[in-house]
Amino acid sequence: MRPFARRIPYRRRETTGCVGQLVRLGLGILLIGILYLLLIRPQISSALGRTLADLIAPVSTPVEAADQAPLPALLAALPAGQVTVSEAEINGYLTDVQTTLPVDAINVRLRDGRAIVTIQAYGVTSVVSSGVMVRDGELIPLDPQVEGPLAMLISASDLSTVLHERLNAELNRQNRQIVDARITDGYLSIVTTSR
Repeated sequence: MRPFARRIPYRRRETTGCVGQLVRLGLGILLIGILYLLLIRPQISSALGRTLADLIAPVSTPVEAADQAPLPALLAALPAGQVTVSEAEINGYLTDVQTTLPVDAINVRLRDGRAIVTIQAYGVTSVVSSGVMVRDGELIPLDPQVEGPLAMLISASDLSTVLHERLNAELNRQNRQIVDARITDGYLSIVTTSR
């Protein structure tokens, strides 16, 4: 070795290789997913729920226009006392109002104490289901669930909360109260009274 040669210090390259890069990528995707679930999805659920509720039962329109919306018109047509409707009658009604909703098709099945709604929109099919109970004159959803591609956008609890509030607000507006609601195989029975 030459006595006057200057040694260049050895530098370690800071690299973690392919595995390290995959770990960083995975953590980044996980962080984005957590932020989506905690911040964005609840807002989308509430906004979509309000949009659907506005289509079914608008709140900021004149009374005459609101009475022509699907839910107010349906509730106004219900007589006081017990009413039992079949899923065929519900599907027939939905076929009539389907043009006002942004969907291709809606089908309701009433099974094992649950209403199961199959929604086809924008080329995809999703299923929304819930049981019902009545507490203090209000219809309360039991164990709401959303399955299919729609579940990535909205949470069942956020959607059901918005729809529950709008339904009960409409019942109050019409001075109606639900006393009992039951779902049996193929039938929905509702008992209402006037306030």
